[in-house]
This record gives sequence, C-alpha cells and structure tokens, in this order.
Amino acid sequence: MLGSLKINVREIRAEMGLSQSELGALVGISSRAIQSYEQEWRQPSELVERMLLLLLVAHRNGTRLSRFRCWEQTECSPGVRKRCIAYAARQGHLCWFLTGTMCKGQRQESWSDKLRLCLDCGFMQALLRPVKAKTHTLAASSLKVGSARASRRRRTPGIRRRKP
Repeated sequence: MLGSLKINVREIRAEMGLSQSELGALVGISSRAIQSYEQEWRQPSELVERMLLLLLVAHRNGTRLSRFRCWEQTECSPGVRKRCIAYAARQGHLCWFLTGTMCKGQRQESWSDKLRLCLDCGFMQALLRPVKAKTHTLAASSLKVGSARASRRRRTPGIRRRKP
C-alpha cells in the first residue's frame, strides 16, 4: 500500500499496463524492488512513493493534467499564492508533488504529513479518480494502417506485385 492510499504497487503497474522491469526503469529502481513492494515484503521509500503517484496521476489524466490549478479550486488568497511554489511555477496540477507548497495556508514539515493532508484534499482526489476506459481497439487501428499501406503500394509506380 502507498501511504494511506488504498492502492498498491501491483494495481498501479497493472493499470498502466507495464511489466515490473518497465515500471522499475521509469521510477529508477530495479524490478526486484518493484517485486518486493508488490509482495509487500517492504514499503516504498518516500521518493519512490512520490514517483509512483506522479506516474499514476499522469496516466489517469493524460494531456488534460496541466489544466488543473489547485489555487483556483481551493480558492487560495493572493497572499498565500505569492508564497506557494506551485503558483509561482504555474504547476497547480503538481501541488501535491512539490515541496514548499502552501496547503491550507501553511507549509508541511515532511512528505508523510503532506501526503496525509493531500489525500484528504478534494483536488488530489479528483486527480486520482480513475478515467473511464477508452473504447479504442487495436485491431481496428491496425486495419486502417494496413489498408493505407496497401493503397500506397498500389499507387507506387514501377513496383509490380507477383500474382500468386
């Protein structure tokens, strides 16, 4: 389990469709470490926990992620905004990830304190909400690509196809 989240490393990896070695490479750790987190032999460090949450949030929100602005949803005052790194860097979608943000008007002392506060925040809950599955099929897109290639071959002068 990640902190007080009710989601584990195996679920994150499965949702993203990655192997243990692929997830390990993205996070910068070994596939053995991923395996030990999945088996709950040990808990991820705070850094690994942050990276896994970042990957999950990015996976679930895709290109629309940068449209989220925490200071708008939480209605931060101009004074609080001035002291907040998320506002200064215009990275409202990463407020939970950045050290030095002004959550509820004050900075948090540690990652565990910050994570606890963030997981109770409606903004973070919206970022973690699973996105509905797309109905795109690989077979359909493969057919379109294949037919486009075939039509290009037919139009290419000087190339003759053998008859079977």
